[in-house]
Order: sequence, then structure tokens, then C-alpha cells
Amino acid sequence: MRRIKITFDYIGTAYDGWQRQPGRDTVQQRVEDAIFSLSGERVSVTASGRTDAGVHALGQVAHFDVNTAIPVKNYMTGVNHFLPPDIRILKAEEVTADFHARFSVHEKTYTYCLYESRFERACYLNRAARADNRLDIAKMKQAAKAFEGTHDFTSFCSSGADTTTFTRTIKSVYVRRSGGLVKISVTADGFLYNMVRRIAAVLVRAGYGQVDCDGVKKLLAAADNRVAKDVLPACGLYLQSVRY
Repeated sequence: MRRIKITFDYIGTAYDGWQRQPGRDTVQQRVEDAIFSLSGERVSVTASGRTDAGVHALGQVAHFDVNTAIPVKNYMTGVNHFLPPDIRILKAEEVTADFHARFSVHEKTYTYCLYESRFERACYLNRAARADNRLDIAKMKQAAKAFEGTHDFTSFCSSGADTTTFTRTIKSVYVRRSGGLVKISVTADGFLYNMVRRIAAVLVRAGYGQVDCDGVKKLLAAADNRVAKDVLPACGLYLQSVRY
């Protein structure tokens, strides 16, 4: 038995998220079907974590176990041949059996992308969310500092999360303008359901002068997901990278 680790990206617009679901078109199903088309072997692909419908990935990581002797490089070039153009394997490598794409994760980074415009822009369709007024980056950076560290993030977790522990450690929140977009990058040891999209929503409010660093601290202290209920659209969220 061989364990293969793959790094890949995808545009999530056309898919009902990562996880395989009966009767749904998902990224996991597409990847598993492509591996079967190449190798004739049915595998279960385990990713570093799930992404929701419409969410994208620039550096998702997964592993699967195979019995075939296919050269590892073919799990990039060969699998890509059977994948749609909005999913691409970037790297394939053979790893030891103790590597686990989910449980071996040290930290992950998600980036949320916004464009500032009073009008919808076709070039950002399904690739970024819209902020209808110019954002104050300095105020966003100040508010972002309150998220860093170890906190109870109950206030930033949507209902329906399959977890009983809400404490996470955010190592950094980086806000900047880049390439015509406002980007919010959050690096943490783990994330809750809709956590980044809720954090980004509060930072947009900070950019409009509606909440400051002390306000963020109060939201965290409340430990109540009704107090920070705004969730930005899925289209602006990217799984940036996974580190082991």
C-alpha cells in the first residue's frame, strides 16, 4: 500500500463544496473519479479540511492510499487529464503512512478577497465579494489585532458546526490592498464553520468605522454566534495554503 499526497487548486463556483455527497457535484467526487479513470482503483481522498459550496482553493492538500505501481508523477499529469479545467493537481508525492492530510496539519491560511465598487464588476464575478464603499485599511488592521491569539470563537461560528470545542489560535490576520483587491488573510491552527467569512464581515464593518478593536473584543467575549451573525459570500474565500 502506498500513500500519495497531492496539492491542488480549484475554483469552487460550480461545486457543492469539497465533501462527497449523494447526488451532488463535489470536488472530492471529481478527484476520486479522475483517479479511478487513471488507475482503475477506487480510493477515498482525505483533504486537509472541507470547503463549502462556492469557496475556492489555491493550495488544498489531500492524501489517498493505492495499491497500483503507477509512477507518482502520473498522479499529477495523468489525473489532470481526467479532471475538469477548474480543478488542477499541482504536485503529487509519495509520503509515509503516518502522514495524514487532516490530522497532521500545523496551520492553515485562508484569504478573503473584496473589491471596492458601487457597482458589480463582471471581472470579479464569483472570484471576490463587493464592498460598496472604500474601506479604511488602517482601521481594519487595528481591529484585526484583536482576533490574534487564543480565543473562544463561538461568536464567529455558524450554527450547524460539527464540533464541541470553539477555542482556536489565530497566529496572524493580515489586511492589505493588492492587485486592485482588499485581501484579508487569516492564519490559524484550525477554523470553525464560516469563521473566516464572519471575521471578514466584522473587518469590513471596521473599514467603515462601525466597529473598532474594543468592539471586536466584546464580540469575542460574548461567546454567542448571534452577535456577529453577518457572513460574507462564499465567492470571496480562498484556502490559501496548508502547512505541516
